[in-house]
Amino acid sequence: MNTTKLASLGVLFVAFIWGIEFVLIHNAISILEPHSFNVIRFGVASLAIVLCLCYQKKRSYFNLRTFKHGCFLGLLLYLGFTFQTFGLLYTTVSNCAFITSLSVVLVPIIALFILGDNLHIQKFTGVVLAAAGLYFLTAAGEVPFNTGDSLTLVGAAMFALHIVYTGKYSRKHEVMSLTLVQLGTVTVLSLCSVLIAEDWRLLVDIRIIAEPSVLWAMFVASILGTSLALFVQTQAQNYISSTRVALIFSLEPIFASLTAFFILNEQLPAAGSVGAAMILTGIFLAEVPLTKIKAVLLAEGK
Repeated sequence: MNTTKLASLGVLFVAFIWGIEFVLIHNAISILEPHSFNVIRFGVASLAIVLCLCYQKKRSYFNLRTFKHGCFLGLLLYLGFTFQTFGLLYTTVSNCAFITSLSVVLVPIIALFILGDNLHIQKFTGVVLAAAGLYFLTAAGEVPFNTGDSLTLVGAAMFALHIVYTGKYSRKHEVMSLTLVQLGTVTVLSLCSVLIAEDWRLLVDIRIIAEPSVLWAMFVASILGTSLALFVQTQAQNYISSTRVALIFSLEPIFASLTAFFILNEQLPAAGSVGAAMILTGIFLAEVPLTKIKAVLLAEGK
């Protein structure tokens, strides 16, 4: 198997892991409170990166600007995952996954106001189509646009801000150093939230931590979904284009919806399915120029 196909399979595996995470986290936070879950999730992910750096004997470079920018990006991640995790308490896994994916179409809107980027007609069309899809997706439930949907949408906006500012700061710092500061920031902020709003004793309650649903969610979200995903994505983009990566990552909410169907017996109603399809189409239009999609498809045909 050549490196291009292997890289594509690696990215597909990451999209699959990110998709099934939604169901696993949904089950875990019914036992362990959301902030407590995020403390362990990002604490373990931070430790995994530290161990990886030590094993590779790779030197990381930290300075005041790295900590400043890393902490800011970590704050955005903390807000994104906090709103997303709490959203899972009040909405379906499928809704949470598809609404979270809207972060992609929110990026050009945010970049327009923050960075002054141009909003091309194709991206604008994608944004409008995804917004219409959000209406159909959330209006299909018993309670149109419920609390969980609203929280998840705020989380998607935070993820979009994170994407925009990561693009702004990433070229100024060593990647692993910046990533480690971000993950550490999320861990510390989540721990502070636990001490303020949750029962911190659950964090050291071995009966809770040892619950199979919690352990599985921790392993998949921390090791596979964060540390390994970062490594695979970074390596894969040395061999395949960002366009192909974006196309494969758009499968994440589909994996989440399928997992929710088989494990939780969740089913999208007809209007919700239409909305989900509109969101995915909007993501394609907002993220990937049609000329590049054509080029990728032609390359696959060779």
